[in-house]
Amino acid sequence: MSSSKVWRREWFKVDEYGNFGEYLGETYAPFEFDDNWGLGEVAFGIEDEIGFRSYARIEVKESEVYRFEYGCDDGARLYVYHEKGGLIYSRTDSWKLQNYTLYECEVYLERGVYTIRLDWYKWGMLARISFKVSRGGEYIKPIPIEGG
Repeated sequence: MSSSKVWRREWFKVDEYGNFGEYLGETYAPFEFDDNWGLGEVAFGIEDEIGFRSYARIEVKESEVYRFEYGCDDGARLYVYHEKGGLIYSRTDSWKLQNYTLYECEVYLERGVYTIRLDWYKWGMLARISFKVSRGGEYIKPIPIEGG
């Protein structure tokens, strides 16, 4: 299901509350991923106080309830927007300092194109973020980023 360039990640320096500050640059990730940097460099030579805002576009082939699973150390937020840009789902209770924790959410999606936004930040110590579709993935087609 994964192409190597589905998520566009915009990286920032962050404070302990996950507020984005100085812009650092952009990278890409596959649709499903488990990035575990441990205590090492996360991106742009930085180990701590870093985060990203990321976006992926998907095409949903069948209307149904989909289950997304994401894990984070420290914080993450998940948003789903319909094709015209309106927010249809958000999960923000995972935006906090914490050890790696898995979160699940179920979202009813009709056939069509959607944008998923996944924000993540790491304050100190270990760094990890993961994302996958744990139910209904066979009906989701990630839309790869062209160029980049």
